[in-house]
Formats: sequence, structure tokens, C-alpha cells
Amino acid sequence: MNQTEKPHFNPLRLEILSNALTAATEEIQMTVLRSAYSQVVKEAQDASCAIFSGKGELVAQPVAIPGHLGSMKFMLEEVLKDFPVATLKQGDVMISNDPYRGGSHLPDVALFRPIFHTGRCIAFAGSIIHHTDMGGMVPGSNPVKATELYQEGLILPPSKLVEAGKDNETLVRLIRANVRVPDIVFGDLQAQKAALFRGEERILALCERFGVDGLVEAMEMLIEHSETKTREAIAKIKEGSFEFEDHMDHDGVDLDKPVKIKVRLDVTGGRLKFDFTGTDPQVRGPLNAPLSKVWTTVFYCVRCVLPEDVPFNEGLTRLIDIYVPLGTALNPRHPAPVNARSVTVARIADTALGALAQAVPERIGAQSCGVPTGISFGGTDPNSGLGFVFYESYNGGMGGTQMADGADAVSTGTSNQMNIPVESVEIDYPVRVLRYELVQDSGGSGHFRGGLGLRREYEMLAESSTVNIRGDRAIFPPVGSFGGLNGSFSKFMLEDENGKFQSVPSKFGGYLKRGQHLLITTPGGAGFGDPKLRTQQQLLDDYLDGRVSLEKIRRDYGANALPDSVIAAAG
Repeated sequence: MNQTEKPHFNPLRLEILSNALTAATEEIQMTVLRSAYSQVVKEAQDASCAIFSGKGELVAQPVAIPGHLGSMKFMLEEVLKDFPVATLKQGDVMISNDPYRGGSHLPDVALFRPIFHTGRCIAFAGSIIHHTDMGGMVPGSNPVKATELYQEGLILPPSKLVEAGKDNETLVRLIRANVRVPDIVFGDLQAQKAALFRGEERILALCERFGVDGLVEAMEMLIEHSETKTREAIAKIKEGSFEFEDHMDHDGVDLDKPVKIKVRLDVTGGRLKFDFTGTDPQVRGPLNAPLSKVWTTVFYCVRCVLPEDVPFNEGLTRLIDIYVPLGTALNPRHPAPVNARSVTVARIADTALGALAQAVPERIGAQSCGVPTGISFGGTDPNSGLGFVFYESYNGGMGGTQMADGADAVSTGTSNQMNIPVESVEIDYPVRVLRYELVQDSGGSGHFRGGLGLRREYEMLAESSTVNIRGDRAIFPPVGSFGGLNGSFSKFMLEDENGKFQSVPSKFGGYLKRGQHLLITTPGGAGFGDPKLRTQQQLLDDYLDGRVSLEKIRRDYGANALPDSVIAAAG
């Protein structure tokens, strides 16, 4: 095809190209996952990729970490402020992790590669992953006792990691000197670079197939198509104002002060406005969330209530307005700490979905566990004599819906991570996992019950290790909907010198000695609908599967909900 020819993009042809772009992002994603060094990427899959237009507009992304996708949009905007498109060269790769310039928290490092065709920048490939360590006061760069950003690690403002195909050796040396596991960090950075190169190959192949002008035009049409479909969907939502608020246990520093998030959703004039006035002021601890994370989370929540055929790209963002007062926990003033912002993001989602549930109740279930519990250890591996940094994050039960029980022990909300297999943990780290199990009775009762949380017990095999816990829902459980009951609380237990488990706060930093145990229990999801509507067969299945005890069934569903005769007949 002549490269200057503009093909006619009828709906079928546009759909073909949309799928081709999505497939390209999936290939970028798989390159990262298969090339990465760290378990947090290759096992937990805490990574995301995307393709942007030459103007920096989000065009396509795979099914990945929803909480990353909006972040990349804002990070690329900041990158292009320092490095305008006209100044970029073939082979450039830009890097950034600055939470106050579109980023998330310091371990989330984004790379962007401009894609050129005959000297013209036609697109960008982007990749963001959670890196094992970026320096700071504790291994893993997630100190729950941090009170300023500088304690959390190395801040990378928009910079060129690669210029015209040549590595920026000064920046490389700077990063290596500030991270605890440089080989792991740079292994992951190389995986990101390789993935972006693969993205460039795929975009240029599409240019050959559709023509460069045709591809650029199609990107713009896909964004406009998403805007049109979103506008049509919003027009079907009843107009009005809907409020919701929720809380986090504390910020990790002031342990007796819950943190409130409040939102008012206004549906009017074919637009959605989310106003977070009433949210608590920024906190001393690291629970503050950068403003970009509010946008990212709201995008995700709105996408959850839209029809499945609405593409998630720049067009969606054009019909959403967000207001967050400066100086609050969702729009903090620099240099407030932000490393535990994933807890806050989960609560933003709970709050925004709570407001949306009043406008479109048929689209939203009960609250899920509401926290991606993060655990990190760091010390010296007795087998190798080298330093180690271990990090993993996992969720709990999904909330019940109008049609089904919530899933057990699954990543929910904006995280979408995989659980790291026990075998992988024990092979690579001086950590033994003694228990990994579902928690009976943790799901909220209802017509459709909440999914179960999980329990994970660790034993430290190093002589000494730091431990940082980033959790929540130990005080405020997931809330049931339409008569459904609440999900369970989380629990965090540390073994003392006498071998007894003692409760610790949901945000905790300290040390583990050799042989000491840590026990984590995540929340179950909340129930949906009146428990009296649950059938006796469903209750029997719950009991026989071991998900719900007979005591809980008879307490929440009625003393005669599951008679002994029915249990005996089932064998």
C-alpha cells in the first residue's frame, strides 16, 4: 500500500485495526513478563504496557494492572513537557517515577519510546512495572513510617535513559548506586526496553499494512469512537447527585486517626463529575495518593459500569471531570510520602463505586476486600551472603454480585496481580511459607455471599530481616449491599519471643529474627442481597466445601436454615 494513501476505515476495518493495536500491546506485555528478573513482575505480573498516539494520547492497552494505565498517560504528559516531540530522536527512551509529575510511587518506574516513521513521530510505546527496590530507608522502598517522599527512595524526574540508541551511562551509574539489588532492577529495566522495541516493530508493521497516515488517522478515530460510545452510555444513566464515603484504618504514623475519603458524583449534561471535597487533609504517613492516581482509579471505576464494547482509551477521559482539593490525602502537597498509596487507591475505588452504585445499581456488586496487602522483607541471604529484597502483594475475597458469589482470594479493584507461588518464594528467598489457605467464614453472608480471604504464614530463615506491612480493613470491613452482610476484618499477627502471636497494626514496620513467624489474614468480600434468599442447597454446598461453618450459617441465615437431617442425608 502507498504509505501516503489514506484507506477508508469503515467500522469493520476500524475494529480490525483496534484489535491489531491491542494485540501489539499484549505482545509488549508478554515480552516484559517473559524477560523480567524479579518475581513481582514475572510471577505477580505487576506490570503494564500501552500504546499512545504521536500526541501522547492513550490509544490501546492490554488487560493488565488498571491502576497503571492512567498513570502512564499523565507521566507521558510530564515527559513531553521536558522533552517535546520535536526534540526527540529515533532510539530515545525516557524514564520517570516522580509521583508529583504524573507517577504513582517510586517503585513504579515508567519507560517511553517514541516511534518514528520516515522521521515523523507517529506513536509512543510505554511500559510501567513495580521494581523490587528503588532505595530509601527500607528494602523494597515502602517504609510505612515515612513522613516525606525523600525517605522512600530515588526520585527520577523525566529523563533520557537512552538517547539516540545510546545508554545514558551517568544516569545508569546513579541508579545502580542507589538501589539495593541493582542486577534485579536493571534486569527488569532491560526487559522494559526490549518490550518497547518490540512495540516499535509492531507499530511499523501496521504502517506497512495500513499506511502511516491511515494508522495515525485510525488512532484518532478510535479515540473519537470511544468518546461517542461513552457519551451514549452516560446518557442512559439517571441524572442526579450521589454521595458516598469510606475510611482507612490509619496512615501508619498516627495510629488512632482513621482517614476518610468522600466523593459526590454529579451525573448531568452527559458528563460525570467526581468531587472529593470532604476528604481528610493529607496525612503524615505514606497513605497519601498523588492526584494522577485519583484520575486513574476513577477511569477504572467508570469503565466498570460502561458496556463491554467501550474501548478504554483517551476518549473515555474526555467526559469525566474530577475535583480534588489541594492539600488533601488525594492531592497532597510535595513532599508528602506516598508509598502506601495502593491502599488509598483501593479505598478511592470503593468510594467511587459506592457512588456509582446509586446511579447504576444493576452494574455494581458488594464491596470486595478493599486492600492489596503488601509484604516486604529485606536483609542478607545466609546461603549466598548477598542482600535480598522480597516483596509481594495479594488481596482477598471479591464481593458478592447480583448473579453470583464473589471469587475467593483473588486480586480485585485496580491491582489485578497474580499470587506468587510458594515454590518461587522459597527457591529465591530465605523465607519459608508455612500456610497458604482460604479463610473459612471470611466472606460476608447474603443471597450471594462474598468470596473468602486468604491466610499466609511466613517463617524468616535469615538471621535478621526488615519487615514492612501495608494493609488495611482491620477496623473498617468491606460493606455489604442490599441487605448483604459485611466481609471480615484483616488480621496481622507477629510471633513474639515466647512463641505467641501478637496483633500488630495494619501498617507496620519492624524486624524479624531467624525462626520468627508472621501471619497475615486478608478480608473476605461482602455479601449481596438478603441472606434469607440463599437456597438451602447453596448453604449445604458452602458447608460441605468448608467455606462456611455450620455456626455461621445458623447465625446469619437462620437457626433452621440447614437442619442436621439435610446434612446427614448429604452423607
